Amino acid sequence: MTAQSSPAAQKTLELPIQALPRLYLAVAATSKLPEQQWQDLFNGRVEAQCVQCRIKVTGEELRQLSLFDLAHPTDDPKLDRLRLNYCARNSCQSRFYSVQIQPDSELHWTAIKEQLQLAAPEVREKKPRKPISIPTLSLPRASGLAVTVALLCMVVLFFLVRYWVYGYRIPIVQKKNEYRVIQAPE
Repeated sequence: MTAQSSPAAQKTLELPIQALPRLYLAVAATSKLPEQQWQDLFNGRVEAQCVQCRIKVTGEELRQLSLFDLAHPTDDPKLDRLRLNYCARNSCQSRFYSVQIQPDSELHWTAIKEQLQLAAPEVREKKPRKPISIPTLSLPRASGLAVTVALLCMVVLFFLVRYWVYGYRIPIVQKKNEYRVIQAPE
């Protein structure tokens, strides 16, 4: 595959934090593109996210992390925590990051995985999840006549229950009680 061809689909790896500084070198060293070109592409093609707190680390921050001297502190607290093998968020205890990489080709992807396996054997590739399909209950379409009959039965049942429970009259079937007041003669 040539350097001008389109990149492969985005791939996801789960890496321990101590492997993050080696990510840039693994991607740039195994690519057919020159390292100078990867400096520009890395921010758009690589991104990391903590598996627990979901804080994002950009490709540029990962590139800076790989170029720092790990013995000396940095000005950026996010990168400094990553340098010390802690999550970038101060309150998170996670030790793994999910890294999305858009490699040049499938061959480049295989080389990246091999390089990272050497750095950290607990690297695992995450397969894209299939969407969950929930089976639905399909009922036959009710015709207009069936719906009408069902509604009529429900109305009749409503009035029968009222008659049995409360003693109310059933409309149309029973006469309405009329009470007359008889005036007493004075």
